[in-house]
Amino acid sequence: MTMPTTAPTTGTAAPAPAADTAPTTAPTTDAPVPALSGLAAHIAHTLADSLTVAELYGPLGGPVYHELTAGDTHEVRDVLALLRGVPGPVLELACGSGRLTLPLLAAGHDVTGVDTSASLLAELRDRLSEPAAQRLARRLTLVEGDMCALELPGRFGAALLGTTTIGLVPPAARPGFFRAVREHLEPGGLFVLSAHTPSAGDTGHGDQPTVRPVITPQAVTFVIDQAEPGLDQRQVAILRLTAEGGPLLLTSTVNVPDPDTLAAELRDAGFDLDDVRTARPAADTADAELSILVARSTR
Repeated sequence: MTMPTTAPTTGTAAPAPAADTAPTTAPTTDAPVPALSGLAAHIAHTLADSLTVAELYGPLGGPVYHELTAGDTHEVRDVLALLRGVPGPVLELACGSGRLTLPLLAAGHDVTGVDTSASLLAELRDRLSEPAAQRLARRLTLVEGDMCALELPGRFGAALLGTTTIGLVPPAARPGFFRAVREHLEPGGLFVLSAHTPSAGDTGHGDQPTVRPVITPQAVTFVIDQAEPGLDQRQVAILRLTAEGGPLLLTSTVNVPDPDTLAAELRDAGFDLDDVRTARPAADTADAELSILVARSTR
């Protein structure tokens, strides 16, 4: 999963940091994290030993990611419309804490959700333990594991990879990943995935990161999005400040494959491409930054 393209507050372009290298005094880490660059590296250098750095989808990052994304409705209407009437169960890859899972269940689909993040799956189980959601849980199977190493029993009527999470799949691994998805689909089964579509208004490129503040009673959080110069990658970092405990910096590096490249790779993996569309914006946004690709298994 990647951070959604919408946020509770409007982002602003931040000044370029003075340094693009990781700090010489290493902050505390809970797991291997991507090498820091840009504004994230500057923050780590400034806060040094007082800062904890963690992977965005790890034990420390999962609850924060869920808090920031649970209310985001981007792609939901498009996904439900595309999967309406699909026979058989839906395979949701990188289901996370259920941003798309719960609407799918509410629409009547049987869902198998796969995610590598134990903390995000725990958030989803907690949501399904609430009285109003318990009836939905009967139609959900959760699998903790790597979606790039799929070996699941049975076939599915459709597969879904939302929230631009294709950016977390290394480019060299995408062809094999697409083939594995196709092998888990019934003949003619749909594969729906979303990809980030850079727009002319994007400011998170080069030396000018985008910073979006999110203020809640519990914390002040800054979502930082910065393109890696010369690379088709973005670094997403979340700086979280609370009254209790020290500052927390969560990081992830995201690839940004363009829809044309993905379409060609899907065809090579045995899919026909039915459609490429721009996601309809969520109710609280002015535009959309997602392309939704709809592919169909030919085997």
